[in-house]
Amino acid sequence: MEKIVCPICRGEKHRLFCQKNGYDLHRCQQCDLVFVWPVPNILDDVYSKNYFHKDDQDHKFGYTDYDQDKEMMREIFLKHLDSFAKLVPGRRIFDIGSATGYFLDLAKTKGWQTYGIDISEYASKLAHDKGHQAWAGKDLESVETDDKFDLVTMWDVLEHLPDPLTYLKKLRSMMSEDSVLAVNTIDRGSLWAKILGKRWQLIVPPEHLMYYTYKNLEDLFTQAGFEVIAKKKIGKKFSLPYIFHIFHNSKGIGFFKVLSVFFDKPIWRKLAIPINVRDNIFVLVKPNK
Repeated sequence: MEKIVCPICRGEKHRLFCQKNGYDLHRCQQCDLVFVWPVPNILDDVYSKNYFHKDDQDHKFGYTDYDQDKEMMREIFLKHLDSFAKLVPGRRIFDIGSATGYFLDLAKTKGWQTYGIDISEYASKLAHDKGHQAWAGKDLESVETDDKFDLVTMWDVLEHLPDPLTYLKKLRSMMSEDSVLAVNTIDRGSLWAKILGKRWQLIVPPEHLMYYTYKNLEDLFTQAGFEVIAKKKIGKKFSLPYIFHIFHNSKGIGFFKVLSVFFDKPIWRKLAIPINVRDNIFVLVKPNK
């Protein structure tokens, strides 16, 4: 039997945290990371076209319509792009988990030179067709450029990576000396996550593989050669179809699926519902010199 090893601290002492969707989640007794083990081997199936567009009404993962769901975040993304522009001297932005290129579309309107990568070949092709330098791949080996990135963004991506330490070490070598990495990920150390425990709505394997606290997140960046320069919580806005889609994915209750389909109409799509239960964490990090 393969030994269970923590992806961050490499500790071998752990306890079963919970089981969900047929997957075991273990809690490291050394650094408190909760992680899925063994790593699923069906990730290509998860991030198919249906992850971004619900052509299949029975698909269990992803979005109702990626670009429409992300439209609720437009103002928040634009605000952050303005802030990022003050942090770095250059304008080369690399979005990890770029999907269909929605965030890169906004970055391009702000004058950024846009690059992206996503595990989905389908989504990456759409981003490429929009005019972005976009690659598909599970790791960074598929990125074909010698350019050094000034800003790297990871919007709700880090929790999806099966080997975050290796990934971040490679990423560091692709960043310029004065670059910044902006990461938003789920926060298992938040009050909301602690209250809900094993019923936390963001426990959704095989999508989310890692469940961080700020402490082990900081340890992860330190080991990868970064230092945290800022942290905060950010509010988000969601479409009604996506809200009920998330509930259905998390709880498996059919009524939520009915509501998601019902509200998937242009008139309801105009509503951006602000939700902030503070169960995410946003950090800015810089490579150590």
